[in-house]
Amino acid sequence: MNGVRVDKATKLEEPPGTKAAEPFPPRSAANEKPILEISGGPGRVTRDSFRELWLYREVLGAFVVRLVKVKYKQAAIGVGWVVVQPVLAAALFALFIGRLSGVSSEGAPYLLFALAGTAGWSFFSSGFTSASESLIRDQGLLRKVFFPREILPLAAVVASIVDLLPALATVAVGAALYDRLPTAAYVALPLPVLVLFIAAVGMGFILSSLNVYYRDVRLVLPFVIQIALFASPVVYSLQVVPSGWRTPYAILNPVAAGIDGLRRIFVHGTWPDLGITFGALAWSSVVAVLGYWLFKRLERGFSDRV
Repeated sequence: MNGVRVDKATKLEEPPGTKAAEPFPPRSAANEKPILEISGGPGRVTRDSFRELWLYREVLGAFVVRLVKVKYKQAAIGVGWVVVQPVLAAALFALFIGRLSGVSSEGAPYLLFALAGTAGWSFFSSGFTSASESLIRDQGLLRKVFFPREILPLAAVVASIVDLLPALATVAVGAALYDRLPTAAYVALPLPVLVLFIAAVGMGFILSSLNVYYRDVRLVLPFVIQIALFASPVVYSLQVVPSGWRTPYAILNPVAAGIDGLRRIFVHGTWPDLGITFGALAWSSVVAVLGYWLFKRLERGFSDRV
């Protein structure tokens, strides 16, 4: 075979004036890139968690807008369903429960009484139900994009406020039709709404995090909603609860305190029971904090479990 034979012991001479290239160029301190080191650990609630949530507030707003648009996309009635659903539910309750069963409506027309109850209940149930499914619904984002995971259940509850406002306006119109005009007590309207909101956020944190690890939550949730409907004074008055148990019941069940507050404002034109309202507000805040703590503890495994 023709060619040049090079002996193993022969040292090849480099052309004069050339310099052997170094295998790796030297790295100067100016060229070194900073290295971000992420160390895992048990999830916990820290000050940085709230700071990070504030920095991503625009992402929260984007999720809220998306949820509202998707909910009413290609719907013929659109946002009108927010008015139709509580009105139809209140009419059915008035027909089958108020008229046939003779349930007390605190001296008010049962249709208005039930309408105030269904408006508050619909906000709470739709909020925490959507929040419970939020992580599973957006599981693709959990694997690809970084953002505070608690934004998903929180956005689901915030989006429900968009449905609550027309519902409350419907209750106010219904009250006016029954000659119950707005009073100064309307100033206290944010209090029962805040109780329902914080309670929905707390339950949303708990159920959304557990739903990632245990899919039984999706199967049990409809049954829990039905039980909670009859365990809350939606179709009956809070006054049917014995007086000795009424305050603890309304505090430990913030939905009861929220609905009772709405009825006092719209139906009776009086201020909510401040003791029950602030007690329920404190208890729902405790539930929200515990739910957020559980959410952060389980957050590390969300991407692997969904």
